[in-house]
Amino acid sequence: MIHYHVFFSIKPDVPESTCLGAAKEFLEELRLKEYILRGRLLKNSSQKPKTSLPEYHALFEFKNDEIFNSTLTEIRAEGLEKGPHSILMKSVSEFRVEIFREI
Repeated sequence: MIHYHVFFSIKPDVPESTCLGAAKEFLEELRLKEYILRGRLLKNSSQKPKTSLPEYHALFEFKNDEIFNSTLTEIRAEGLEKGPHSILMKSVSEFRVEIFREI
């Protein structure tokens, strides 16, 4: 299983509800299409300087490399012009991506 982690902050001029609503909608869209097994949206409970991570964390769990790669290819092909992923990407000021594989 592949765990795709996205840590992000919301732009100051974007309402939290807009960004997080788009994130939830995007996770649900991927789940309904059976691209991900599970998706989670989390908020960092630690405050700076105790953490160097952004405030929010989206976790995507993919069954295997084939599904992971095809999903990313499809998302890139759609671009940033439509859908909840577009709203989400336009709403974040900082993001970091980490990919882990189960051992």
